Amino acid sequence: MNRTTRSLCSLTLVALLAILLGGCAKDAAQSTNARNGVGLYNIGDYAQAAATFKPESQKKDENFVLNNCRLGSAALAAGQTEEAENAFMNVYEVVNGVKTNDTGRTLGATVVFEGIKVWKGEPFERAMAHYYLGVTFLMKNDYENARSAFQNSLFKLREYAKESKEKKEGNPADEYKQFESNFALGYFGLAFSYQRLNKSELAEANYKLALEKDPRLADLIAAVQKPGVNTLLFVDAFTGPQKSPKGWYNEESAFGPTPAEAGELPPVSVTLNGQPLTAETQRYALVDTLAMAQDQQWQDIDTIRKTKAVIGTGTMAAGGAMMGYGAARGDPRIALAGLGVTALGALISASSQADLRYWETLPRTVYCIPATLAPGESEIAVTLPGASNSATLKITPKPSGDNVLYFRLR
Repeated sequence: MNRTTRSLCSLTLVALLAILLGGCAKDAAQSTNARNGVGLYNIGDYAQAAATFKPESQKKDENFVLNNCRLGSAALAAGQTEEAENAFMNVYEVVNGVKTNDTGRTLGATVVFEGIKVWKGEPFERAMAHYYLGVTFLMKNDYENARSAFQNSLFKLREYAKESKEKKEGNPADEYKQFESNFALGYFGLAFSYQRLNKSELAEANYKLALEKDPRLADLIAAVQKPGVNTLLFVDAFTGPQKSPKGWYNEESAFGPTPAEAGELPPVSVTLNGQPLTAETQRYALVDTLAMAQDQQWQDIDTIRKTKAVIGTGTMAAGGAMMGYGAARGDPRIALAGLGVTALGALISASSQADLRYWETLPRTVYCIPATLAPGESEIAVTLPGASNSATLKITPKPSGDNVLYFRLR
């Protein structure tokens, strides 16, 4: 190739590198506050984490839902119930909107990068967001709105065809079976809301469904229906699933660790005025988000990224062949055309990177412990093997209505 051809090749490669690096820099700049907030949350500075997430949560961008999930988690742990309710209500409104990812935005995600899409989370993340909204309503003894939130956490799940013999012509992502939700936590919250609304038949039906989904909840369901129970303790514990890239071009993503890698959930210990409320033989954990993240029914499927990675690799190979042919024939036009095809293939492959956004402040599990508080001040202490902190709260119960308390153990 002559000097002009080599110069054009160099300029093209520099421009391509600038595009790729520019996109990475932009993404990093947008996530700085979020990373700081997550760091504060992880060390237990929940009030400061909420303050850090707050301005991010007000931006009407593709991370609006995610930042409100983060804010809701931090606000709830900081005792800012109203702030948490507003954050999770924002999540509810967008997640249940039908035009959030409109045609233009979705097309951009298909052609450029999936992160352009408004993040709505995996199905298990959406179910947990609805659950937390329900908890904020329970704290206000607003059982009708709590019922609605828990009901919306129980959307139908999809199981997609896995084996090629199960797939027909067309898009495999469109081939699925629908299943009723197995979200025991949602059924439990719904049943409790119906119980407080004096709709005993509906309460009993949903307690039965919760028990079908997780038979280990028998002790909890029996205890919460005892006369005199006026307190529910919700205890979030440990760290939820984390998303990481997979594939040659990070075109896929995977959640980890698995429940087996993290170990079994330990029994929670709660005392009321020094007297134990729990026993090791009882089951109080209503969910394991690590298990949900591994369950295909609780995940979305997207074959676009994998397709783009394959196309990009093929395009780069074709471009390389053209460049070699042009060089061998001494034809700079063919060599330049090959360079252009190679650059296009590189861009397609680079844009196939998976969307690695996820709700970092989710817990691994939620414990729920019912209690009966007598009039006057009481002290509640919560401890958990393996947790880096414990929690103690002094409370004077309401004269009427439930006392719904929230604890976060790390």
